Amino acid sequence: MGREKEADFTEPIKRTLAQRAAYRCSNPGCGALTIGPGPDFSDVELTGTAAHIYAAAANGPRGTGGLSPEQRSSPANGIWLCAGCGRLVDTNGGGAYPASLLQGWRDLHETRIRMEHGGIARPIGWLASIDVREDVWIAEPTTVRFSRCNMFIGTNGAGKTHFLSLLSALACPSAVMERLSRPGSAVHAEITWYDPHLRRAEFRAEEHRLHVTADGSAVPFVSQPYRIVQPPEPSLLHLPNDVQRLGELFGLDPWAMKRLMLSLPDIVGGAVLGVRIVEGQVQAEYAQGCHANDALHSRLNAVLAAEVLVALAETYARTQPTVLLLDAPFGSMAIPEDVEYAVHLLSSPARGFQTVVVSTASAMRYAPELRPEWTVTHMEYDYTVGGRTRLVQDCGEQGSQQSGKQARSLTIR
Repeated sequence: MGREKEADFTEPIKRTLAQRAAYRCSNPGCGALTIGPGPDFSDVELTGTAAHIYAAAANGPRGTGGLSPEQRSSPANGIWLCAGCGRLVDTNGGGAYPASLLQGWRDLHETRIRMEHGGIARPIGWLASIDVREDVWIAEPTTVRFSRCNMFIGTNGAGKTHFLSLLSALACPSAVMERLSRPGSAVHAEITWYDPHLRRAEFRAEEHRLHVTADGSAVPFVSQPYRIVQPPEPSLLHLPNDVQRLGELFGLDPWAMKRLMLSLPDIVGGAVLGVRIVEGQVQAEYAQGCHANDALHSRLNAVLAAEVLVALAETYARTQPTVLLLDAPFGSMAIPEDVEYAVHLLSSPARGFQTVVVSTASAMRYAPELRPEWTVTHMEYDYTVGGRTRLVQDCGEQGSQQSGKQARSLTIR
């Protein structure tokens, strides 16, 4: 017998991973049932495997990500797969199946199971990747894969806002088309997502022309891409405390916005315990100990604004894949508890949508250590290549605090 792996899963942890996945393969393109009756009435046949996201041993697929043996042998580093998919993801050192992809699979699958178990029958989708092949900002083609919670941290001017415009281009190509006045500003990218089956869309913008394909066929636009929820202003403190204006900002009828606000405590289950609408203005009751600042009468405070965005994204996610895009949302928050609460709210595994946040490092100074749910990418200037920005993605379970990064880099002009 070979030496026991350094960070093998125990039998109880294997059982936990299998049960959290309802004994189904977590690969969204598979979903095979991995348990069933055996040949005898007392037999159970199990065909699944508890696979490691980061390897149990130092030389294993995807490496160790700088994690300790205890972290690598914990349920947070596991995913339940059928036997075939378990072998597939480890082929050739797991290079085609990076940690962020497997984390996204697990999060998507567990979200679906959690909702089915709770009696909520709804399709669950997931933004899987963007393959940026050409862009005036990007010197080298790159592929970015997404998990449930994604944080991009960089200095001003590093291309963070531009990156968000690429993610929203299928639903709103204007932000990309407006840049085509610059010489050599062609944009070519491919986006994949699950709805719940894998879908693929490609867009190429050049010389004021836009070409779009959906699942291999040319189309004038993608009729049902994943839903984008994005506040019109970056800071969470810029949302107005007026139901009609809120509805206008998010494209909702005033009555629909009012119903969303009144239902907010039930949808989010956060610090807001009750909501009233008085002469069109929002008044909220908060849980004891919540540090919500109600002095901003014309605007929502940070706690309420964060819960409004979560409620909106959760509502859309009941019928279609939904991504919440936040551009530097914490920049104007001076209260550490507000930043901590917003990160905690978005990190909850109960969320049915994905989150992509771009931020400066200084704006994250009040943020808690990012939980394992977050995939963190640092956008760092590299002066050795003419001041271009290099994206380095943390692959460890400790988010932005993780040492021993495994880098996936992208250079931006």
